Amino acid sequence: MKGRPKVKGRPQAVRRLRKILALLATTGQKLQKLHASLPVSPQEDEMLAGEEAPDFSFKARTTIECVQNDHLEAVI
Repeated sequence: MKGRPKVKGRPQAVRRLRKILALLATTGQKLQKLHASLPVSPQEDEMLAGEEAPDFSFKARTTIECVQNDHLEAVI
C-alpha cells in the first residue's frame, strides 16, 4: 500500500499484529455488550423461520452474532 511505512522485520510485525488483535478483542467485547443490551424480539422464532419480517433488534443481534462467531473468534 502506498503511503504506509514498511514493516522492518519480524519483531515490528509481531508488535503491530498484537496491537491489532488487542483492538479486535476490544471491539468484540463492545459488540457483546451491545448484543446484550438489545431486546430479544417476542417474534424471534418466527423471524428465524422467515415467517415474520425482521425488526432492527433482530437484525442487529444476528449480525453481531455472525461477526463474533464467523470472523472475530477466528482471528482472535
